[in-house]
Parts: sequence; C-alpha cells; structure tokens
Amino acid sequence: MEKASQDKRENNTSYQPEIHVRNANSREIFKNNRLTSQFLRNYANIPLLSNVMPEDIEDISEKYQAFLGVEFEADTIKKVYIRRADGTIEREVYVLSLIEHKSGNDYDVAMQLLRYMCVIWQEYKATQNRIQEGSSRRKNFRYPLIIPIVYYEGKKEWTASLRLRDRIEFSEEMAEYIPDFTYQVVSLNKYTNEELSEKHDEMSLVMLINKIQSEEDLSEFRKVSEEMVESVYGNTSDEIKEICKKILWSLLMKLKVPNEEASNIIGEIGGHGMGYLFENMDEIDIGALKRNTAREKQRANEERQRADEERQRADEERQRADEERQRADEEKQRADALEDEVKRLRKLLEIQKQK
Repeated sequence: MEKASQDKRENNTSYQPEIHVRNANSREIFKNNRLTSQFLRNYANIPLLSNVMPEDIEDISEKYQAFLGVEFEADTIKKVYIRRADGTIEREVYVLSLIEHKSGNDYDVAMQLLRYMCVIWQEYKATQNRIQEGSSRRKNFRYPLIIPIVYYEGKKEWTASLRLRDRIEFSEEMAEYIPDFTYQVVSLNKYTNEELSEKHDEMSLVMLINKIQSEEDLSEFRKVSEEMVESVYGNTSDEIKEICKKILWSLLMKLKVPNEEASNIIGEIGGHGMGYLFENMDEIDIGALKRNTAREKQRANEERQRADEERQRADEERQRADEERQRADEEKQRADALEDEVKRLRKLLEIQKQK
C-alpha cells in the first residue's frame, strides 16, 4: 500500500504551463481545427459554415500577422474550404476571429478587423496576379469572402457598434463614400451552462471552463452534467486535454490558488480525468485557499515589518556606537593636547631654572 502511494506521488508530476497563459490558451483553442470547426458549426450561426469539418480548415494566422508587422496573440485567421456534395472544393472563404478577454468593450475592434481584411485581400490579389498576370483587373475577378467574428469572454454586455461606418465621421450624411461591413460577436456569457452542455462536444467543454471566473461560477459549473464533462474530456485528443488543463490552470491562478495546490489538482485531472474535479470539488475549498493565502501574505508582511524594525534598531545602535566612538576620540584628542601643553610648560620651567 505504501509502495503504491509512493508510485502515485512519483507519477503525479507538477503541472507548470507556459507564462502569459490566458492569451496563449485562446490562441491554442482557435488554432485547433477540431475546436474551430465545432465553434463555427454551433455558435457562428452562419449557414455557409454549418457543415464545416476539421479537415476543411487551414490556419494561416502567422502569414498575415507577418504582413501587418505585428502579432496579436489571440487573433486567428482561417482559410475555410466550402465543399460540394461530392467532397470537392467549391470555393475558399476566410474566417477572421478576434478573442476579447476584457471585462469592457474595445470600441476599435471594427478598425482592427478592417486592417486584417485589407491585408488578406491585397495578398490574395498579388497571388492571383502571379498565377495569371493582370487577373485582378478583369471584370469577373472577385475577392474572397471574409467573415469577421469576435469571441467575447467578458461578463458585461458588448455595446460597441458592429458596423465599421460608426467609427467614421459623417457616417450618416456621407454614407455612400464610407466603406462598411458588420462583424459578429459570439458572447460566451450569453450561453447558459445547460445550453453549452447540450452540445456535448469539446468546444462546449472549453467554453464551460472559460465561463468560470469566480467562486460562484465554479459552483454553477458543478451543476453541469458530470457525465457529459467526463465523457467529452475522456474521449478527446491529448492536444485538447492539454488545452483544457491550461485553461483550468489559468482559472486556479485567477482564484489565487497556491502553485503547489494548483499543480496537484491539474496533475490529478491529467491522470484520472475531469471527473476528479467533481469528486474532489468539496476538498478544493477555493475560499479557504484564498483566506490561507491572505493569512500567509499578512504573516509575511508582519515578518517583513519586524525585520525592518530590527534593522532600524540595529542602525540606531550602530549610530549611537559611532557617536560614542567619536566622543571618545575627541576626549582622547583633548587629553593628548593637554598632556602636550603640560610637557611644554615643564620644559619652559627647566629652562628658567638653568638660567
């Protein structure tokens, strides 16, 4: 029995994901074609994408971020192949997704999307002209469709305008001269846990975990069907399991769970499946962990204050010792001067006697 416990401890290695977890997680979510295809089918509400599968998606984010000369960690660009009934490719469209974690709105999202769209169309034009010179100048030339989507995780309602023209002056009076488009917002918190669990796929599981931003959310998460969470997690790929664990790590860090405790929790999930999170939820007392962390922080502050006071007392003692030493040196100097004066007077008296 003791040997088995020791083996368990040795196998349960600490889980330490990369830094800047939050943005990295979302980028990984939408770089994963299986998760992206589920997101587009179930949440984008675009009939053209209703049958898209993982093999129909190609991630081309890095290519266009290189054109822009900047990198937004949470932005992704996908080329999606729309297929005929026989499986052959009918056309290509682009899906541009921005991921927002802010609690408030980013009112310049439409302009950010436009910059991406212009780069995609410019590169498409250059590619087609290389294939057939001057093709972009022909009457039947068409630029590819770009579908812009914002995946929003904030709890506040998204109130930024969905139209580009609303960011430009004189948008009503001069509408015919202003370029325009609409982007779609998929707001995570518009979906209930029950609605997400009904989808019964990996993207819904990811969204369920991403919804947890407080102790209350954690309590609501417990009410979701444990069988759904366990079965989806248990049957998914190692790559998606790793994404789920990173999201949970981010959650535990947000809730101020100490690193060692968080490592144990994630390590156990990795070894036993998502059911461990439900089975041990009562033992994972987030409130107590936060209170313990607060107490530890207070004790550390008190220790630091005591050390500062001790250092100050030592400095004061050192200063007093220096002052005593200085006074002693001054007394010695006065005594030496007096002794020299006495010697001088004695010498003068001897000289007088000799005369």
